[in-house]
Amino acid sequence: MEKNLLKTVIVKPENIVLKQYVEYFLFLQKNDDVPVQYSTFPNNNLCLAIYRHNHVDYRCDEKVNHCVIKAGRQAFTSRIYGFHNMPFQVDILQELNQICVIFHPAALKAFTQVDFNEIRHSDQVFEQLFQPKDKYFLEQLFDEPDPTQQARKLERLLLDELEENRVSKIQEALYHLSIAQLNDPNISVDMLCQKLGISDTTLFRLFKTSLGQNPQKYLKTVRFRKALKDLMTAADPLITVALRHHYYDQAHFIKDFKTFTGYSPKKLLNAVSVQQQSLAWIYQEK
Repeated sequence: MEKNLLKTVIVKPENIVLKQYVEYFLFLQKNDDVPVQYSTFPNNNLCLAIYRHNHVDYRCDEKVNHCVIKAGRQAFTSRIYGFHNMPFQVDILQELNQICVIFHPAALKAFTQVDFNEIRHSDQVFEQLFQPKDKYFLEQLFDEPDPTQQARKLERLLLDELEENRVSKIQEALYHLSIAQLNDPNISVDMLCQKLGISDTTLFRLFKTSLGQNPQKYLKTVRFRKALKDLMTAADPLITVALRHHYYDQAHFIKDFKTFTGYSPKKLLNAVSVQQQSLAWIYQEK
């Protein structure tokens, strides 16, 4: 590995059942102590991040969404990240050895009944969610040098924990929202409640406990991520991209992007570093 380089590797799930729940596994490694900073943008996925010999200071409130990774005394720590309302800034001050499981929206509920809000501030999330039969599972996972083999180990663990009969109202809600994005992007909360046969209070609680955000914020983030991918892969004018993703006009499109990223669409394209198509980061060395 080159000096002062954050190496990232993405491995997709191999098991056809697990693909419904896990989008990909992400492996991050840095072998020096030169500070590095990167920023990511709001998404609707949940990320289970597991660290070896790192300490994580994480602050997330209305004004700050910032993670500082330092050298740590504990062998393993783990955090859950997701449903950001603003760019997520990460400062890596030491060597890094990190493995992430990127879950599809609401998919974590297929493995555990633990509420998202119960674990969002914990630094031992992995232990709270899973109890591997082998108590040395994490040690063996990080000792494996091949990311593909690491991913296979994680797949076997997740499949052991998976209860396929957990079909809930939140999954039904996400199905209706995915259909609405194609046919009726302005679907209201009342319309969704009617389809599900539940009250708006129940719907709000379902989203907050399973996804960490309300239905409106969820839809806004989905639209932003689709527009971001379109913006980075197509050569169309901004107004074309904006209207394709159901923004009222170009001004609305630009305002939304500034809210989510801190950049206008054009400035973002000049600043972003795209890695392996699934990652859109602004990455810089300090």
